[in-house]
Amino acid sequence: MNATLAPRWRSVASPRAPAGVASRCGVAAVASPRAPAGVASRCGVAALVGLGALLFVTPASADVQSCLSASENGQRARAAGKLREAREQFVVCGGDGCPAIVRRDCAQWNSELAQTLPTVVFGARDREGRDLFDVTVTMDGEPLVTKLDGKSITVDPGKHTFRFEADGFEPASETALIKEGERARAIDVTLGGDRAAPPDGANGGGGHTPYPWIVVGLGAAGVTAGVVIALTSPERPANCNADTQTCTRLPGQSAADFLKDQETAGTADSQPVLGWVVAGAGAALVAGGLLWHFLEPTGDEKSSSRVRFSPWTTGQSSGAALGGRF
Repeated sequence: MNATLAPRWRSVASPRAPAGVASRCGVAAVASPRAPAGVASRCGVAALVGLGALLFVTPASADVQSCLSASENGQRARAAGKLREAREQFVVCGGDGCPAIVRRDCAQWNSELAQTLPTVVFGARDREGRDLFDVTVTMDGEPLVTKLDGKSITVDPGKHTFRFEADGFEPASETALIKEGERARAIDVTLGGDRAAPPDGANGGGGHTPYPWIVVGLGAAGVTAGVVIALTSPERPANCNADTQTCTRLPGQSAADFLKDQETAGTADSQPVLGWVVAGAGAALVAGGLLWHFLEPTGDEKSSSRVRFSPWTTGQSSGAALGGRF
């Protein structure tokens, strides 16, 4: 501080001023009301020049004080392990407006920090291994970046928890011990969940799909139709025997009526069978749909499940297929 202010202080005192003027001014002002007129004049000039010097030095003193405070704060932050904060303070006290001796010290400390400050490089991928870019990363709750660009980020040494968040993905966290001087430490995570939110009413949140219930509905309709077919079958004519599967022509019965009785007897035999077959196929679809629903993987199980159950029907026959990836 003395090196910066010394030239200004020298400009205040005139090298041609008589020795002892200051002391004579003090004595004249305090002890001798009858001081010579020349001495009083010189005392007034000295007082005015001194006041001007004080007003001129005040802003510079404030700047120097800021430099010294930044230097002290930087050293405290460095001792506490807050290297990033310390570096910011050393940049302030290393500026051109600070005294030379302070600038030299802060520049040296800043250079030392540049060698010890660790850096990390963040990376995030989805479950298919594709890189993600619009990812927000926080360190111990403090925001660091909002996008990933592959560049290194300076962090303080120590144990930190990094949290990765991206729209449409489940957040992921990674805890690591970052060491002083460590460079480009890779912190990579895999974010779970789907890339985009599902549309309304379609498998929201990785839950069950609606397809099993469609199968159940078709099966229920088949059961209902089969029962109706079976219960609405015509009664067998009295002149037709179920055991012998033959019909006897009644006296006076016309050939057309006799043929109609035979057709009615045949329908009475076949329609209940058809109805119960249809009802049975519907019941199989109901059972298959329910089984599909309960075996269907949800959430995180969707991507890892290897087993697939798929019921099928052709209208004339039905079944279920069980397969998977191995």
